[in-house]
Amino acid sequence: QAVCFTARNRFAVLQSGGSVGIYNLQNELSKKFDPPVSTDYIFPGGNNRILLKSEEKVVMYDLTARKTVDEVSVAGGVRYVVWSQNGAYVAFMSKHNVLLAGKNLEYYHSFHENIRVKSGAWDENGVFIYSTLSHVKYCLPNGDSGIIHSLANPIYIVRVHKQGMYFIDREQKVGKQRLNCSEYLFKLALHKRNFNDVKLWITNGRLCGNAVIGYLKQKGFPEVALHFVEDQQTRFNLALEYGHIEEAMTAAQELDERSSWNRLGLEALRQGNQQIVEMVYQKTKNFDALSFLYLITGNMNKLRKMLKIAEMRGDVMSRFHNALMLGQVEERVKIMAEMGQVPLAAVTARAHQLKEYMEKLEEQLQGNDILSQIPSKTVLLVPPVPLCRPVAGDSANWPLLTSTKKIFEKSSFEAAAPPPMPGSEAFLDAQEDAPEDTEEPAWGDEDNALDLGGDMGGGDWGGDLDLGDLGGLPEPVEHVEERGVNLTLGDTCQAKWLKRRRLPCDLVAAGDFEEALGLLKRRLGLMNVEPLEAIFKEAYWATCSSLPALPQMPSLHWPLLSEGSAKSRELAPKILFTPQVILDRAREALRMITSGKFNDALAAFRGVLQAIPISVANDANEERQLTEMIDTCREYVNFARLQVASKKLTPDKAARIIELNAYLTCCKLQPYHQFLACKSAMGACYKAENFVTAASFAKRMVQGNFGPPEKVKEDVQKARQVLQICEQKATDKHNINFDPKAAVEDVKICGGSLSAISAAETPLACPYCSTSYMASFKGKLCETCQLSEIGANTLGIQLRPI
Repeated sequence: QAVCFTARNRFAVLQSGGSVGIYNLQNELSKKFDPPVSTDYIFPGGNNRILLKSEEKVVMYDLTARKTVDEVSVAGGVRYVVWSQNGAYVAFMSKHNVLLAGKNLEYYHSFHENIRVKSGAWDENGVFIYSTLSHVKYCLPNGDSGIIHSLANPIYIVRVHKQGMYFIDREQKVGKQRLNCSEYLFKLALHKRNFNDVKLWITNGRLCGNAVIGYLKQKGFPEVALHFVEDQQTRFNLALEYGHIEEAMTAAQELDERSSWNRLGLEALRQGNQQIVEMVYQKTKNFDALSFLYLITGNMNKLRKMLKIAEMRGDVMSRFHNALMLGQVEERVKIMAEMGQVPLAAVTARAHQLKEYMEKLEEQLQGNDILSQIPSKTVLLVPPVPLCRPVAGDSANWPLLTSTKKIFEKSSFEAAAPPPMPGSEAFLDAQEDAPEDTEEPAWGDEDNALDLGGDMGGGDWGGDLDLGDLGGLPEPVEHVEERGVNLTLGDTCQAKWLKRRRLPCDLVAAGDFEEALGLLKRRLGLMNVEPLEAIFKEAYWATCSSLPALPQMPSLHWPLLSEGSAKSRELAPKILFTPQVILDRAREALRMITSGKFNDALAAFRGVLQAIPISVANDANEERQLTEMIDTCREYVNFARLQVASKKLTPDKAARIIELNAYLTCCKLQPYHQFLACKSAMGACYKAENFVTAASFAKRMVQGNFGPPEKVKEDVQKARQVLQICEQKATDKHNINFDPKAAVEDVKICGGSLSAISAAETPLACPYCSTSYMASFKGKLCETCQLSEIGANTLGIQLRPI
C-alpha cells in the first residue's frame, strides 16, 4: 500500500494486513513488525524512523528502539510530508491545513488555508514555501507567514534553492522562477537576531510600508522600525518606546514642544540618565523638579545656585524650599521675616539659638511670649545625604544593558553601501543561468561581531533660559564616556529550571501558562481549560515570595526553590501539588464519601484529578502512586456522579433509580465503600420490588470480604434476611439495563449517559482519566475529569522526566 526509505540501503513497505516490513535493496525481507497504531499510510521519518499515518494522526516510530518518538494531529488527514534538506524540519500538508514540526515532531506551527494547498518545499534557510491554487506563500517555523506572489495557473513546487523556485505546471512542463525572498529572509534574520543580516536586507531589500513597521513593533524591535520613519513625531514615539534616549532627544529638538520634552524627561528619569533629565528640566524651566534632582543626587553646589536663582526670580516659595533642602536656617529666618511672618521667624531663630536674629525679632513681637510654643526637646532636621555619589571620572548616569542600536545608527545607512555578505549575491546580482552545483556559504552564516558600544549622551544641552540678568542656571556636568561598564542580563531562575526540565508543573511555576496548556493538549488532549485557571494560579503563587526592601523601594521577588536544588545548582521550583499533597486531599475526599456528602466529595475528587497533571514524581514509586490515584479518583468521581444523579430523580422513576444504584456496585472502590454501595443498591431494589436484582447484591454482601466482621456484622445479618425473602419471591417488577449475573469487572458504565455499554460495542475512552464512553460521545468533553477530549489520540500523561 505504501513504501518509503528508512536508510540508504533499506526501505519499509506497508503490507495489506497492516504490518510493516523492512526490505534491503535486494528486495529481501529483513524484519517485520506490527505498528503501534492502525496504519493506513507510511512516510519517511529520517534515519531508521518512519512516519505512520492513522486517520488524522501521524506517529513517528523509531525502528531501532522500537518505540514511539512523538505524534502530531493534522486536521483533514495528511496527504504529503515534506522534509527540509538537512532533516531539521518537516511539513505535513492536508487539503486545507499545514503543520510544521521539528525532526522529532516537536510542534512549531500550524495554519489553515481557505484555498486548497497544492504543494510545498523547504528552502536552504529553513523557510517553508508552499503554493495554493492562486498564490505562492511562505511560512517560518515561528509562525510568521506571508504572500510572495500570486499565480495565474496552479503549479506544483518541487524545489526552492538560492531564491529560485522549480516547479511543474498542469501541462507537465518543468519551470524555474525567481522569488523575491527579501521579506521572509528579513523576518528570518530578525527572528534569529542576526542583526547584520537585518541591516543588509533593510538597505538592499527595498522593504517599506507601514506593514513592515507594524511587524517590527509587534515583534519587539521598534529600534529597527525607527529607520523606516521620517516623521519626527513618529520617530520620537518609537524612540521612547524602546528607550533610545539620544534618538528621542534629536526628535524632541526638532519638535521643540513642551509635551515632548516632558515625556523625554520621564523616560530619561526612568533610565537614570541624570544629564538629560537635568537638560530637560532646564529647557522646560521646571525649577522645582530641578532643585529636587540636585537634592537626591547630592549636588549641593548646584542646589545653592538654584537658591540664588530663586532669589533673583523673586520666587519666595522656591527660595524657601531650596533653603530647606540646603539646611540653611538663617536663610529661612530671613525669608519669613521679609514676608511678615515675624512670629514664625522668631520661633525658628529661638529654636536654633540664632542670637544675632533673636533680639531684633523679639523687639517686633511687643512682649508676646513665644517660648511656650517651643518644645522642650527639639531635634535638628538635616536634609538627607545620598549614600552614593559619583566620583571623578565616573558617569552620573546609570549603566545600561548593551543593545543593538549601534548597528542601526542612521549614519550607517547614509554611508556607502556595505559589501555584500557571503551568499547574498544570489539575491543581489546572481544570473538566471548560474551553475546549480556552485556551493557558497549561506548569507546569514558569517558571524560578524556586533559593535554594541557607543555614547550614552553628550553635547551642549544647557541652552539659554532667557532669564535676563538673573544669571545662568548650573551647567550640566560634561558627559564622561563610560569605561568598563559591561552588564550582561543573566538567566532568571525560571529560565534555568526550564532548561533542565519542562514538565507542566515547571512551566506553571515559571508563569508560562500558555506553553503549559499546549503541552497538556498534546499529552492529554486538553479541551477545557477553565478548571485549570484556579489550579495554575494556586501552583504559581505557591512558588512566589516577596521580601520587603528599604523604605520607598519595591519589594524583592524571588521564586521558591525545592529543597537542596540551590546547593546542587540544578534549580527546581517548589511544587505545590506533590504526591503527598495529592494523597492528603484524596483522603479528605474519602471521608466525605463515608459521611455521605456526595456533592462535596464529587468536587473534591474532581479537583484532585485536575491537579495531578501539575504534579511531579521523583521516582518510579511516586509515579506509580500518582497513576493509581488517577484510577481511584476516576472511580470515585463516577460513583459520586451516580449518587447525585440518583438522588435528583423523583420517586415515580423507580426503574432509573434502581438502575443507577446497581451501577454504583460496579465502581472499583475501597472494600467498605463497596459494601455500602451494595447495601444501598439492595435497599433500593427491594423497595422497588426488584427481588432478583436485590438478591444478587445481598449475596455479594454475605459472601464478600469487606473489612472487619464486627463493623459489618449487623448489615450482613440483615442481608441474609433480605436474601431469603428475595429467593422466595424471585421476581423483578422493573426492567433495567443491568445484568445481575454478569461479572462486575465486565460491566462498563458510559461516563456520558451513565448507562451500561453493550458488550458488542467498542467503547471509547478519555485519554487522561480513561473513563469509558459510547462511540456517540467521540470528540466531546469528558464528564469525569472535565479536561480532555473523548477519543483523542495523545501521548499520555508525563509525571517525571524520561
